[in-house]
Amino acid sequence: MKRFFSSVLLLSIIVSMAAQPLDMELLKGMKARSIGPGGMSGRVTAIDVERRNDAVFYIGTASGGLWKTENGGNET
Repeated sequence: MKRFFSSVLLLSIIVSMAAQPLDMELLKGMKARSIGPGGMSGRVTAIDVERRNDAVFYIGTASGGLWKTENGGNET
């Protein structure tokens, strides 16, 4: 059952990404940067995005960690 819900979540993410065109102008000013240690391990088990504000989302990990961003994951 867990595998079914994971598959549905993944399919939902793929469909929602395909439905929204990506404006490359938004990415023009971005520069490559390190966003974490190279030795990091683990896996993401859940992703949730707020419907009213798509800049806020949560990431759950297999080890029990929960991460939240309020700016779409952009470093400020």
